[in-house]
Amino acid sequence: PLSMYRALGMPELVEKLPHKCLPMGSLVGGLTSEAANDLGLPEGLPVVQGGPDAFVGMIGLGCIYPGQLCLITGSSHLHCVVTAQPNTAPGTWGAYRGAPLQGTNFAEGGQSSTGSVIRWAKALFAGDDTDYKTLDAEAEKLPPGSENLIALDTFQGSRTPVTDPLARGALVGMTLSHTRGHIWRALMEAVCFGTRACVDGLVSAGHECSEIIIAGGATRSPVWLQMHADVTGKPVVLCENADAPLLGCAILASVGAGIHHNVEDAVESMVRRLRRIEPREDVAAEYEKIYENVYVKLSQMARPVMHAIAGLRGGGSNGRKLVKSGERTDRNIAVYWGLLGNRKMQRLLEDQSFSFFSKEVWPSLFLRGGDTESASNVPEKKKQDEKKYDHTPIISPSLLASDWSDIRSEINRCVVANVTHLHIDVFDGVFLDSPYAFTFGPQMVEAMRQCYDNVTLDIHLCVDRPARYIKPMADAGATRFIFQWEAMTGNSTLAAALDIAQEVNNNGMKCGVSINPSTPVEDILPLLESGLVDMVDVLAVEPGFGGQSFQDSALLKLRKLREWRASARVLSGNDMSHVKFMVDGGINTNTSSLVTEAGADIMVAGTFLFRHPRGLSQGVKELLDSSCSAK
Repeated sequence: PLSMYRALGMPELVEKLPHKCLPMGSLVGGLTSEAANDLGLPEGLPVVQGGPDAFVGMIGLGCIYPGQLCLITGSSHLHCVVTAQPNTAPGTWGAYRGAPLQGTNFAEGGQSSTGSVIRWAKALFAGDDTDYKTLDAEAEKLPPGSENLIALDTFQGSRTPVTDPLARGALVGMTLSHTRGHIWRALMEAVCFGTRACVDGLVSAGHECSEIIIAGGATRSPVWLQMHADVTGKPVVLCENADAPLLGCAILASVGAGIHHNVEDAVESMVRRLRRIEPREDVAAEYEKIYENVYVKLSQMARPVMHAIAGLRGGGSNGRKLVKSGERTDRNIAVYWGLLGNRKMQRLLEDQSFSFFSKEVWPSLFLRGGDTESASNVPEKKKQDEKKYDHTPIISPSLLASDWSDIRSEINRCVVANVTHLHIDVFDGVFLDSPYAFTFGPQMVEAMRQCYDNVTLDIHLCVDRPARYIKPMADAGATRFIFQWEAMTGNSTLAAALDIAQEVNNNGMKCGVSINPSTPVEDILPLLESGLVDMVDVLAVEPGFGGQSFQDSALLKLRKLREWRASARVLSGNDMSHVKFMVDGGINTNTSSLVTEAGADIMVAGTFLFRHPRGLSQGVKELLDSSCSAK
């Protein structure tokens, strides 16, 4: 939280952070006399380390072994799975090491609106005159699928498996024959389908689940409990004590007080399972078909429409006037109704001859999400901006966060924004051991180069045996070959790195080296002193996916590198001013000023730019302005 404290103007708060973290259930000490007087308890009473409510709730449900998933239900659903693998993936949180107990990990998924959707529906068409049991009874009479009425549960955005704040709920398939009971069941099923999607997302990240231990409001509905089991295909376990965090506190206290030897023993003694609800084979099979063939596809197909709706700003056109058929315009428009960037939608509009788009402005539709500058205006604007931003870091968009289905349009957006560098992450699914860590290859790099001659293509390779990619990337037209220091194998990491750097230079490319957040700067200094490397890519996030938070350790590394560059000439007579420092990941308007102050020459930003609500051009400008303020 260091950057947050600085942004709030309260950096001194860091001194108040705990300097030692104790495992849950550990003895902290005895109750002080002041606290004892306030609480009416004996002085010296043992005080035991607790934890966040979800962590303690897992203990109270006995969810402490890999393969167990704790489902906390209420206004939203929280899915906490204990796992042996500390993997992480987009759309999931964690895995958190050493939680809920030392030696374990847990990963988290979530649904933003579950019980709140049910409460909303009751208030909307039932009111105080009808209770939940009556509505459940009406729903229970209906078959799975609510007689072809399907709902989406994302009324307040989506968290897992796709993080999308613009996602919204829906009822699809409505007919005049559908009743209140149909809508009620469809909404209950939608929440369960969403839970299934969360479980699938966690499994895809490497976190298997064999059973669901449930607590919270949903436990009061037998119909909904059975539905959770049927839709997910997992047994749902209900415990005797529904107040899991309270029982979890008692378990931890019993361990700290010495009543039980450890948390595992206390859980065995104090957590009692009430019943286990098994999925019904025939119903589960029916739900499987609905989930795969309807819910998943509906969620995917609805996403661009939901984004378009978000672009309406409450139903208006956000000040953009319609272009009459045949009307010319001196300023290209980027989007109407948020549809831009969906190539299928563009073709549909062309095929249907929608008159609100002028044919003259169709080429500008590649300028998406608010990027409204005409390409013809770029040179003059570039001259003006270059002077203002002379001494700010270069902004390099990371194509990892772009829309891969329309990569050419994404790069067009970068060019329109006066971007001169592109950052291309190459993952092979081996160095980062995940089938999802698999991105671009030399053929894609070659296609990019054929379209854009004057853009610097920095190729960042998180791959096994990076040396085999040197010639293919050189042939493809890469400008700079950035290899991962941690990928070096053999008896000498430095020797392997020097061999790669020499070969990269021999093939006509510039060479860079990238270091993970956990790698000290000192490890790579001998490589930099060889003169073969002109770029250090300091990762401020873990490699593999976008949207992560900035790690402040990158700032210390930048300062050390800047000090090294300044002192190298004095100590050895070697001018190292050609070595540039890149910060990769977690870049936004808060962190850009920090990395500028620390000495960054290039900032790699992905999610902030490509998902900026006002467009990539505006995102670039905001980063540059933030950097200017730091100079």
